[in-house]
Parts: sequence; structure tokens; C-alpha cells
Amino acid sequence: MQVRRYRVGGWPDEWCELRVVVGQPDLAELARWLVDYARAHREDPTLAIDCETNGLDPFERGFATRCVQVSDGLTAWAVPLEPLTPGQVQHLAELVQAYPRWAAHYAEADERFLCRGLGLDWDPVRWSDPEPHFWDTQVALGVYDPRTVTTQNPKDRIDRRIPRPKGLKPTTTRLLTPALAQAEAAMNAWFAANAPKGHRAGPTRQRAWGFANAPWDLPEYLLYALLDPLCTARLYRLTRRELEARGQWPRTEAALAEQWVVDGATYRGMRVDEPYARWLRGELLAVTESQRPVLAPLGIGPSGMGPKVGEAFAALGVRSPVVDRDSGQESWNKDALAAIRERGQSWLVDYAQGRVAEDPDTMERVARAVQLAGAVITTRRADKYRSTWVEPMVWACERADGASHASMRAVGTVTTRMSCQKTPTAGPLHSAPKREETRLRACYRAERGRVFVSADLRQGEPHVMAALSGCPDYLAWLLEGDINGRLAAELYPGYDPAEGKVGGTPSYQRRQDVKFAWLAACYGARDAKVDALLGLPGSGVLGRWRGQFPRFWAYAEEMNERYVVHLDSGHRVPLWDRFWVDDSGELRHRTDGAGNPLPSRLGLNAATQGTQSDVLRVAVHRHRYAGWHWALRFFLHDELVSVVPAPMAEDYRAFLERAMTVTYRGVVISAEAEVCGPTWVPQVGGFDAADLASVDEAEEAV
Repeated sequence: MQVRRYRVGGWPDEWCELRVVVGQPDLAELARWLVDYARAHREDPTLAIDCETNGLDPFERGFATRCVQVSDGLTAWAVPLEPLTPGQVQHLAELVQAYPRWAAHYAEADERFLCRGLGLDWDPVRWSDPEPHFWDTQVALGVYDPRTVTTQNPKDRIDRRIPRPKGLKPTTTRLLTPALAQAEAAMNAWFAANAPKGHRAGPTRQRAWGFANAPWDLPEYLLYALLDPLCTARLYRLTRRELEARGQWPRTEAALAEQWVVDGATYRGMRVDEPYARWLRGELLAVTESQRPVLAPLGIGPSGMGPKVGEAFAALGVRSPVVDRDSGQESWNKDALAAIRERGQSWLVDYAQGRVAEDPDTMERVARAVQLAGAVITTRRADKYRSTWVEPMVWACERADGASHASMRAVGTVTTRMSCQKTPTAGPLHSAPKREETRLRACYRAERGRVFVSADLRQGEPHVMAALSGCPDYLAWLLEGDINGRLAAELYPGYDPAEGKVGGTPSYQRRQDVKFAWLAACYGARDAKVDALLGLPGSGVLGRWRGQFPRFWAYAEEMNERYVVHLDSGHRVPLWDRFWVDDSGELRHRTDGAGNPLPSRLGLNAATQGTQSDVLRVAVHRHRYAGWHWALRFFLHDELVSVVPAPMAEDYRAFLERAMTVTYRGVVISAEAEVCGPTWVPQVGGFDAADLASVDEAEEAV
């Protein structure tokens, strides 16, 4: 066995011991070490684990795990698989399966690497256990430091210096030691120096080649591999110690269990209906092709992006109405294009009706600008929809196991909502375009003999807000039925309640407009924004709503005066729009010109979204306790999606409805479950390019 003392630096000790397993005697010694550690630490036997692989996506054909590493924070063991026999690999997998609990940073990756990369026909991860076999240190980090789950989206009005990286290397460099980041840099330098021709074009290609081909006994590779679990173990113990001191460990432990259930669901994934996914891709490519005669002569490619767009408008004498706040350059984003098209169309109408006098050449340029803006908008929407949501499904069928495996965080945002990131096999379904969401859902088909079952909360956010605010007027409206429909009936003459929930009808769109406008108002939108969402400029609807529900809005203002919203579950949600970061890196409170603290616009958002997430978490834990957690496949903000054998569908549907029904502060938040059938939703054809408008609307969703 190779054994080395290494000065790693940082908490809790300057030194560590690094061991490399190279044969059966070494593997037996590792087994004894694991048993001894578990016996000596019965209250918390958690050890860190990490894997090095030959690729990024464990579901891609040809994927393999090259090395497995474990650590307690003081000693780290690396087990390269290449020198081992198949029987020894089997023995290693048995050790992983038998050990009580592991910790990993972004545990979903290492869980998948162990299950998919060892070449076994069984899973070393104990997915059937309701108690976590793996804990995710990124989840604990998100509770320990909410800045690591805060975005830099300018629409959130958050100082860009507040968010912190949540990756292991920058986190351990900031909190523990720079040793891991330094080891990574040394390994990457070796990759860059040794990558063969064809693999030298940038760090990404160099790293891809290096992880797949570096010798297993390369010192730079082994040092990086060994320090990864060692730093993970130290991060786990540091965050746990602090969270216990704050009284937040019970909530964190529950969040770790939630992530375990989420990881199991996304590992199982949702199987893609390949013919339907390919049909949908073809329809989107046809939309892009239909705009080619307008864009191709101008040098604009099939994505609708690039500098040629600005050059084309400049040739027509059109300036962008939007300027990028960072660069100071003209921006040709969706807002700019929409404004150009709307202004040009209005001008053309006025010209046709004789209300403006312009020479024909000018109006010809206006017409061409309107056509160009429309073509770029349509092309960008179709390309984004196809590349973001549809191509990963087709890729899953062509190069992976035929299923979408999302990457989800149980504590994914500062409000503690779950988040969903794009992977090679799955798009970010949390942000799917609403009008086209049904076609995306229809691309998923259950395995033979199984069916989809789903449930969503009935007006979850309004009920949570009513419970939080204690507003009797708002609650009374909710208890009478469809509050969004009632608000729509007040605003739009001719609104038909019977059609309000029937997709494609005018009343359905009115109800959706009200729903988005109400939530936007709750989450800080001003009068003009609310009126624009409703299509009622100058209506003053926001003032009317404030008068109808005074206690509700008083609660919203109370939340906005806080710096941190404490959820009943124990989560703490900082209101980052009340802070800024000075040149020394210190947090400061925002004030007006007179030095008075500025209120937040995110308080109600934080309380509502965080609490609704907690309601959904109750259902997740009920699945664990009842033994149904294996059925879960996907999680949305107010919806759970499962796949079960058809004979069990009705029993599970009834359980799911009960599991998602919660009484919170005296308000019943109920759910409606349904057996969906072999596909998540029924498959429909007749693609309508006009529905792609919701690709932009998804970006505006609150």
C-alpha cells in the first residue's frame, strides 16, 4: 500500500494521511478500517465518499468509474479500479453498500457513478432504504450559508457580490484549505501538457481527455482524488458543528433525507417516448426553417443569435431601445425585439390609415424591421425550446438509457424551494414554457405495465398566503372556490367561469393573466407591471386589491420590514435585496438618502414559497414513512409525479392525495391526485408555433 503524510492545512488539522489501495490485502485493510470507524462512531458514523470517472454523464453508454475514494477528514483512501480484479471490484461495492452512511458533495453524482460505473448488475446504493444511505453536503451548506443558494439574476434586485459558489473547491478554499483547489490546478496542468492532438482545444476538452486517460497511478491525479473526500468530510463536520450550535441541525437532517428521496427519484428517472419526442423536435426544426428565408440572406444562423442581428437592424437604420447595463452596448434581447416589432406595427397601421405621412422607402424599411424582429423572435423561441427541453430527451434515447434523469436540489434556492438543472438527458422542467408544457410532459411514457400518477396542491400559494397572513377576507374568497376566477370576473366583462380552467379559451387566458398579475403584485410588482400583465393599462387594479384585503397587504409589508424570514420549519430566508456588499466584502444594510433602512420587496415571496416548499416536504416524508418513496419520479413546486404498477394505481392515488393534504395554521391546503395513464399527460399533435410565446413568458414567471 502507498501511504503518505500530507500537509493539507486548515481545520481541524494541518496534516492528513493518504493511502492508495493496490491489491486484495490493501482492500482487506480498508474493510477493517471501515468496521472500526463505524464501531467507534456509532452516533454519527458518516464518512465521505467520492468517485473519479471517465466521463460526466453516468447514463451514457461507455461510462465507467475509475477510482473510488473515502475519508473521515484525517485519513483518505483511494481505490483505483484498473488494478483490481472483477471480484475485488465486487468486494469494494459490497463495502460501500454495507457501510451505514456516506456523505458526498452533490451526492446524486457519486450515487450514480457507483451504480452505473462499476460494471455490476446491482446497485451498491441502498435506494430502498427510507433512511438516507447518502447525505449531501451541498444541502447542509445551503442551510449553513444561504448565500450559496442565491442567484445573480438581476430581476431579483440582489447585489451581484452576495451570492457565493456552492461547489466543493471554492467552498473549501474559503472555509477550510486551498489544498484541493491547488491539487486540481496541478492535475489540470498535467492534462494540458499531455493531451494529444485533437484534445487540446481548451480546458474542457483537456479535462475530458485527462479524466478518461490519465494513468491511474499519476501522482497529480491521485492527490486530487484523495483530497476530494477528505475536504468533503471536513466540510460536513464543520457545517454540522455550526448548525447544531444554531439549533438548525434537525431541519438540516430532514433536508438531507429529502435530498435522498429526490436522488432516488431522479436516478430512476422518467422514460422518454422516443417517437413523440422526435416528432416534437421535427416540428420545432420546421418552425426554424420557416424563418430561414428572412434570416439566412442576412447571415443570421438558425439560433437567431450573434452580432449579425444588430448589423441587420443597423443596415435598416434601426437603433435598439435597450442598452446593456454592464457593457453600455445596444442589446438585441427579447425586450428590444418586441418593442421594435410593436412600434413598427403601430407605425405601419397609422401609415395605412393616413395618420402619418412618410416616404415609401422609410415605410419599406419599417416593414422589413418588423419582419426581421418577428423572424428573430420566432427563431430564438423555437431554438431555445428545442435545445433546452427537447434535445436532451432525444439524446437520452440515442446515447443513454432512454430516460430523463434530472438534477434536482432539495434546497435549491434562497427561499428553500427545489431547483432543477439541465442535464444531458433532461431539460429544466421547473421552467418549462407553460403553453407548451403539456407537449413536454407527453414525451414521457411509463414502463410497460405501469402508469403515471400525479397530484398538485389546489391553489397552493394562495392558501399558504392566507394561512400566513391570517387575513379573513382573503381566506373567505378562497373558501368560496376559485379566487383567480373571481378576480378575473371582476376585471373582465364577459369572463366565463365555466371556461376559466379550459385551456385555449379566452376565459382561460384571462384567468392566467390574473393569476400571474396577482402573484407578481404579491412579490413586489408595481402598478404599471400589474396593469401590463392584466392588459389593462392605467386601471389602478393594485390599489383596489389593497383595499379589498387590508390585513393581507399589512402582513406583506411586515415581512418586507424584516431582514430574515424565519419559516415555521426552521429554515431561515435572508431578504438579500435589503443588503449590499462593500469593497471589503462586508454585508451592509441598504438605506435611502436620509439613512433610513429600505424595505424589501421579497418578504412575502420568501415566506410563501418557503412555506409551500415545506408543505411539499411533508408529503415527501409521508412517502418515506409509508414505504412509497420508490414510486416518486419528479417534483415540481406544487406537484409530485410518480410511476407505479397499474394494479396499484388507485391505492397509490388515494395515498398521494392524503399525503399532500396538510392543515397549516388552521387552513386546509388540499391536493387533487389523478391516475394519468401510460403517459404523464395525453399526447396531442397539431403543433402551433404561436404557443412558443410562452418560452419568453417562462422567463417572466414569478
